[in-house]
Amino acid sequence: MFIEDNINKNDISYIMGHLFRCISCLNQVIFAKNEIYCTNEKKSVAMINEFPIKSKNYKNRIDNIVSSLSMDEYKTKQSIEELRKIIEETNRL
Repeated sequence: MFIEDNINKNDISYIMGHLFRCISCLNQVIFAKNEIYCTNEKKSVAMINEFPIKSKNYKNRIDNIVSSLSMDEYKTKQSIEELRKIIEETNRL
């Protein structure tokens, strides 16, 4: 919600901060669903890629979201839409 409300505000670092928090929360949920403690954010997306319970192609999709974030509103909107899909998939896990 905060990301979408600020895409056109010319503040990519603010958007990136919210994106990181969203991904961190998703990671925590997926770790919990797999009954594994997440003790550090470092390499957590890569670790999730090996878990049995996760969204399909999780790491690749997260990497694409992060690398597509830019000052280009259209690219950022596409990234956030993909993030929304992963959130919805995670809710269904």
